[in-house]
Amino acid sequence: MPMSIFSDDRMHKLLFMHIRHAFKTGLAAAVAFGVSTLIGSHFSVWAVISTLIVMQGISVADSVQASFYRFTVMSLGALVGMILLILSPAGQLFLLAEVFAICVLGAYLGRYGNNFTMATTAVCIVLLVGQYVPRTLAEQLWFGVTLSVEVLIGVSSAIIVTALIWPVRLGDTLRTDITAQLEKCALLLDTVVQAFLDHQRHVPCSQLAGLGLQIRSNRERMTKVRKLEAHIYHYEHKGLAIQVDMVENCVEKMRALIDALNEYDERGYDPLTAPELVSLADMMMRALRCLGSRDVRALAPEVARGLTMAVDAMDAGLEQRHQELGKLELQHILQLHTFYLVLRHLSENLLTALYQMQSLGESKIFPKPG
Repeated sequence: MPMSIFSDDRMHKLLFMHIRHAFKTGLAAAVAFGVSTLIGSHFSVWAVISTLIVMQGISVADSVQASFYRFTVMSLGALVGMILLILSPAGQLFLLAEVFAICVLGAYLGRYGNNFTMATTAVCIVLLVGQYVPRTLAEQLWFGVTLSVEVLIGVSSAIIVTALIWPVRLGDTLRTDITAQLEKCALLLDTVVQAFLDHQRHVPCSQLAGLGLQIRSNRERMTKVRKLEAHIYHYEHKGLAIQVDMVENCVEKMRALIDALNEYDERGYDPLTAPELVSLADMMMRALRCLGSRDVRALAPEVARGLTMAVDAMDAGLEQRHQELGKLELQHILQLHTFYLVLRHLSENLLTALYQMQSLGESKIFPKPG
């Protein structure tokens, strides 16, 4: 018997989010139509269509970005259409030629982005609708201004509803994903270290594929949060930026660890510093989980001290066993030192991130709308 989607908490939340977004879309369209009607406009359809286009993005950042492009592109398209409407001679034949040329141009320019297609669509709409407007210069100018105002009403309604009613902040979504990614990094680190201790058993690089794909998405969403959402809710995102950088840094170091682990195909050896290596890996996993925790400021000092002690213990262990390490084959020595150096660099990055998070205020790590 198939499992209900409501048995999965994540699917339940996703379904509820889409239901709320559907309600918000209807409300924003109603607001746009109501405002357009109140000012006595006869082109309220433009306000509603603009609202629906902007509301295609669920998060606040996506809606703000779409509204900017929508208003800019449609206004420019309306301006060009108005100029053509004024300058072009009357007659269905000329109108047919203009529509044909503009549609061909829009289809070709669509290869460079949807904004070009949207702009040429606006030009066509202005030309077609403008045929029912008196061809006096004043009437046509007023027609172009009215369309731009309608677009402004539509995007404004979408932004207001998106930002004030059940807002889906991209920063909150990204923070949840980053916490899960840091947990994956901790589990993968444990897998790699255990494989190294188990006579350098190989680990497939494919285990990094999922995290590698998420790095680019993290960067793109972080840029939207910094450039768009921060101007609406007036809070810092330094803590989130540190977490995003840490995930990227961790994936880079994990790739280097796996490469060092899979470098040789010969029978492995027993690392002489196994106890220290296990302790170091445990503290690094704890640090990764700490960075994704809401209690990071409270936990950071203790975790940083423990990680520093683990690094020092590993250094001392290598120094004490220097002569014993010299009995290993050269490639094994190089592999051991490479593996440890990557772990040490990752530890230093974790310590830096912990100190940075500790120095931030609570509102900067887990911001609330201002």
